[in-house]
Amino acid sequence: MKTAKVRPISGAALVISIVSVLALGACGGSGESADSGSVESLADSSGGRAAAPEMAAQDEDAAAPEQAVEKASIISTGSVSLRAKDVAKIRSRVQHITDRYSGQVTQQETSDSDDDGPSHARMVLRIPSKSFDAAMADLEETATLVDSSTTTTDVTTEVVDTEVRVKNARTSIERIRTLLSRADAIGDVIAIESELARREADLDSLLAQQAALEDQTSLSTITVSIDRAGPGGSSGDGPGFLAGLSAGWDALGASARVLAVAFGAILPWTPVVLLLIAPVWLLRRRKAAVASATVPAPAPATATGPAEE
Repeated sequence: MKTAKVRPISGAALVISIVSVLALGACGGSGESADSGSVESLADSSGGRAAAPEMAAQDEDAAAPEQAVEKASIISTGSVSLRAKDVAKIRSRVQHITDRYSGQVTQQETSDSDDDGPSHARMVLRIPSKSFDAAMADLEETATLVDSSTTTTDVTTEVVDTEVRVKNARTSIERIRTLLSRADAIGDVIAIESELARREADLDSLLAQQAALEDQTSLSTITVSIDRAGPGGSSGDGPGFLAGLSAGWDALGASARVLAVAFGAILPWTPVVLLLIAPVWLLRRRKAAVASATVPAPAPATATGPAEE
């Protein structure tokens, strides 16, 4: 009984397969040129290109991307500005709203001015995109609304394109690894390993882009700013006597602080200025004294009486 012998893959066929894989990577939409000059030159020297068109066609058919889009991918961002007498209380309410929608507070800043509590708070929320509109509505009703804005960006095409590029990059890497396992010549191994390393780096970059898009589309970002209302309250009424008195007192205190700072800055220079002015003042006094001494005194006026007859 005869046993079938398995022939090792020839160098020409191996190189042709490499060229086909590189052609597959080029048509996958990655937008990067395959660095396979050495591989193509090796294929030219072997003279075997008959099977390349057929293998390339099979690879293209196998890697045909699916363009079906299940749902739109939207990046939503919002901003809410509030005013309230008790900033700490409203900040706690914002935290409760965030927890209600299974969100999280990623950033939080608070400014404390005096014993009355914080005067300003800023919170950055990450809310699931499906609850973005409901969370915005609840936040706007938490306190007196000063301003509210939303922005939406459709990135469906970018998400689909990145997904297709990732699939094709993985397919290309698997085929290159298969060729690497069959290679026996050192030149072929070096060329395939170099191309494999480049393709893996491209895949890592695509995966990072895909993760960033997934994070932005699955979680919406809402920035909440809370300012403390003045003595007149946040009901929208005009300022009263107490509000005017408080504003005038604050202005007086600010002016006094400015004058104190100016006086403190000038005081160290006072002795220096006096030392510079004193010689000039003494010289001018001396000149005035000398000038007054050299001027002749006016002759006394003689009284002329009536002539005697």
